[in-house]
Amino acid sequence: MLNKKTKTILFLDLISLLMSHLAANSRGFADFYSHNIYRHVSLTVSSITGLLPFSLTEVLLYALIIFVIWDFSKALRGSIKNFKEYRNYTSKCPSGRKSSVPCKVFKPLTLFAGNLFLIASVLFILYVFNCGINYRRTGFSMEAKIPAYDTSSQNEANADLVELCEYLAENINLAEKQLLESSQLPEGASLASGMYEGNEQPATPDSVSQNPDNSKGDLPLSPVKLYNGAFIGETSASERASAAYLWETGKLGQEAMERLGARFSRLSGHYPFPKPLINSWILSIQQVTGVYSPFTIEANYNRDIPYYDIPFTICHELSHLRGYMQEEEANFIAVLATIGSGDIYFNYSGYVSAWVYAGNALAKTDRERFSELYMKINPYTRQDMMYNNEFWDRFDTKVAEVHEEINDAYLRYNGQTQGVRSYGHVVDLMLSYYEENGSLK
Repeated sequence: MLNKKTKTILFLDLISLLMSHLAANSRGFADFYSHNIYRHVSLTVSSITGLLPFSLTEVLLYALIIFVIWDFSKALRGSIKNFKEYRNYTSKCPSGRKSSVPCKVFKPLTLFAGNLFLIASVLFILYVFNCGINYRRTGFSMEAKIPAYDTSSQNEANADLVELCEYLAENINLAEKQLLESSQLPEGASLASGMYEGNEQPATPDSVSQNPDNSKGDLPLSPVKLYNGAFIGETSASERASAAYLWETGKLGQEAMERLGARFSRLSGHYPFPKPLINSWILSIQQVTGVYSPFTIEANYNRDIPYYDIPFTICHELSHLRGYMQEEEANFIAVLATIGSGDIYFNYSGYVSAWVYAGNALAKTDRERFSELYMKINPYTRQDMMYNNEFWDRFDTKVAEVHEEINDAYLRYNGQTQGVRSYGHVVDLMLSYYEENGSLK
C-alpha cells in the first residue's frame, strides 16, 4: 500500500503532466499562466533567492550529491546488516517461516529508491511550473509587436544582412574606441598592431564566435585592462574575472534589464542579482555560458567565459525570469538590453555578441563579404573573438557532444523544432528590428 506522502507526490506529478500537456496544446493557457501566475511567483521567489550573493542552485546541487551518496551508503549498510541477520535466521528457524524475511533485506534499498523518486518528483514539479509551461507561451517578439522578417527574397535578405553586419562592425569599433579612451594603453601597445593574416576557420554553430584568422605563435596585441576591470584584446594570459568585477557587472545587468523593462511592459519589474557559479567548470565542460534554474528561479552563469560574453550572458539568463524560455528570444532580449544599456562595456558586449550571430549567418551566404567586414573590425575585438574560440576549443570533448545532443532533444521536445540551431534565429529578429528602427537600440 502507498503511504499518504507517496500518494500526494503522485497526484502532484499527474497534475504537472496535465498542465504540461495543456500548455503544449493551448497557447492561451500558457500565456495566462505565464502572465498571471508565473510572473508573480518569479518576482516573489527571485527577490528572496536574489539576496544571496552566491548561487543557491549550485549549493543545493552539491548538497544533493552528498545526500544521495550518504543515503545510498546508509541503505547499503542496512541491507548488508539485514542480510547477515537473515542468514543467521535461516540457520535457526524452520523453513516454513523463512518466506517473508528476504523482504527485510531489501527494505533499506527500497527506502532509498523511494527517496530518489521523491526528489525527482519535486524537481519535475518545479520544472514544469517554473519553466516547462513557459516554453509554450507567446514569444517576446510577438508581444512586443515586432513583425516577422520577410525572407521571401534571398537577394534582399542577403543585402539586409550585409547592412546589419556593417552597422554592427561600425558600432563595435566605436565602442572599442570609447573603451580605450577611458583606459590607459599599456606601454608599447599599438592600435594597428593586430592586422595579421591567416587561414579561415569555419563559423562555429553556437555562441562561440567565428574568426577567419588562424595565426600561430604569440598573440600580436597586449590586452588592455579597462575601467571596469575587464580586458579588451583578451588572451589566455589575461587575469580572470575578479569578484569585484562580477559583482559590479551583475548589478549593471540588473539595471540593463530593468531599463529595457521600462520600454517593454512584459519585461518590467525588479530583477535579482545574477549568480556566477563558483565551480564554472561544470558549465564549461558542457560548452554552456549560463543556465536558468527553475528550482530556485535564479540566473546562473559561467564566470570563466571570455569577458565580452559575460554581460550578454547575464541579460540572456535574466530574460528567462520573465518566462521567455525560447533561446532565440532570450538572445534577442539580451542584444536589446546590452546595446541599450548606459554602460559602454555592456554596449560593446551586445554589439560583439550580435555580430557573432549575424556574422555566422553572413559567412554561410557570402564568405567573401563576411571576410571583408571582419577585417574592418578593430584588432582588439578580433583578438577577443579569437580568444573566445581558443577558450571553447579546450572543452571540445565527447562530454560537450553528448550535452549538445541532449540539449537538441530537449529544445525540440519543448517546441523549438530547430533544436540547437534555434540559437541562431536571433538574426531574423535583429533584421526585423533593425529594418523597422534603423538601429538595435
